[in-house]
Amino acid sequence: MHPALISTGTYLKKKYDSIPPERRRRTRNIIIIVVLILIFKNKIIDGIRSMFHRDINKIDVDTGNLSYEKGEYYSMCSTLESAMDGTGTDEEAINSVFMRMQSQDDWNFLQKTFGVRKKDGGTFYADITGDLKMWLGDELDSYEMQEVKDILIGQGINY
Repeated sequence: MHPALISTGTYLKKKYDSIPPERRRRTRNIIIIVVLILIFKNKIIDGIRSMFHRDINKIDVDTGNLSYEKGEYYSMCSTLESAMDGTGTDEEAINSVFMRMQSQDDWNFLQKTFGVRKKDGGTFYADITGDLKMWLGDELDSYEMQEVKDILIGQGINY
């Protein structure tokens, strides 16, 4: 073994032995906790996210009451995604999609069709993974969000 490694190891052992036993235990426990957090951080983060995310598959939709063909909802979702993804937000495109909603089933099916998608946060913000409501909440300020809700309420739809 290289002499520098041996001398470093010996030095660290002497430093460790000079620490009182109760501080050694505390330090060891802190290191173990940090290592465990690093190992399980993704599971911890996913657990926290799942507490705040709702399961969009559980949204009830009467497909016989839809105003458009299913392909049209996919087109609307693409419009919404392109309006909110990247730099800036195209509020007019978002509002035009919501003005097309004619029933609660339209709104519910749009949410189900949008699903859960990953949104690129760009250079300065973290990426988010979420459903349509999370994307809207991330992109729109409170005034714009109220505008969307008012459009839906005007159509007799609960946000």
